[in-house]
Amino acid sequence: MPVLWRVGEANIQYQPSASISVICWISWRSVTLFFLAPLLLCPILAAVTDSFLSPPLARWDGLHLVVDLEHAERHINRAMMGSDRIRDIRLRGAGDALEAETTVVWKGVAARVGLELAEIRLHHRHIGFRMRHVRALGGFPVPRAAVELGLKALDSPLMRVFQGDGIVVIDLRRWLPPEVEINVVTVQATLRSLHIWFGPGRLSDLPGRGPGQLPADTSS
Repeated sequence: MPVLWRVGEANIQYQPSASISVICWISWRSVTLFFLAPLLLCPILAAVTDSFLSPPLARWDGLHLVVDLEHAERHINRAMMGSDRIRDIRLRGAGDALEAETTVVWKGVAARVGLELAEIRLHHRHIGFRMRHVRALGGFPVPRAAVELGLKALDSPLMRVFQGDGIVVIDLRRWLPPEVEINVVTVQATLRSLHIWFGPGRLSDLPGRGPGQLPADTSS
């Protein structure tokens, strides 16, 4: 029988059977969650525990790398052989950027062009930089699009040019295995050397021995 209270002018009716149903439903949900929670959480906890209990093969707190720009010039010019848009690149240091001079063919006219390669970054085994202060020798401005089109004409599968932004991204996954975690903190350049400071990094395992990873995507 329902229990009825009278409060003022209102009648409050209590159904014992309904309350028992609600309590049973809550109890059943609690029991189900109690047994399912370990099944859902165990894989996550195992992965987290494994990352803490399995130290990398090697790690470092920082790394200072010096690149000789004369050697870099030779390798870059060799890679660009056969291009009719950009050729004969020369590099020198300019503080936190690199100054580059190259011959660019724009609308059939060849001109010696200077520009800065700044904001040098390394993420997910891809190195990128921004081209700025594009100018012809003598100080006359040159459309950055001319350099962008020249780089795109190389049709290299390792290089992507973001037209309009002056950003170039080069895929280094051929030389940096997925087991290596490394990032650039800052860059400083002297006249003929590029100094790169890397932040903390690690080598999780010998190359080819670590777990497979999805390729990095630079399309977005």
